[in-house]
Amino acid sequence: MAKKKRILYLQIILMISAVLFVFVWENIQATKLGYRIENTRQEIKDFTNANKYLSKEIQTALSPEKLQKKALMLGMIYPEPASVIILDNKTKPDKKNLRWFAWAQ
Repeated sequence: MAKKKRILYLQIILMISAVLFVFVWENIQATKLGYRIENTRQEIKDFTNANKYLSKEIQTALSPEKLQKKALMLGMIYPEPASVIILDNKTKPDKKNLRWFAWAQ
């Protein structure tokens, strides 16, 4: 009889230990997932900030003033109004209606 009681107590202790183990394991996993979620949120925030910064850099780099300054540094000049020919393509409706600029030779 005492042996059966010991086995029963041992089984109860093992079951309680297993339940506690699962509980602790779940809490550890939940904490790890919480850290991963927070890291992912921070990465999203960093990427969003980098995207905003790079968009502003692109806008600055492509601004007409900056392009004009760079063109003048490269030795480009404005063409004479008489040397600019505007070609207007108004032929067939099935072709794309594009406007092209060309310099007279």
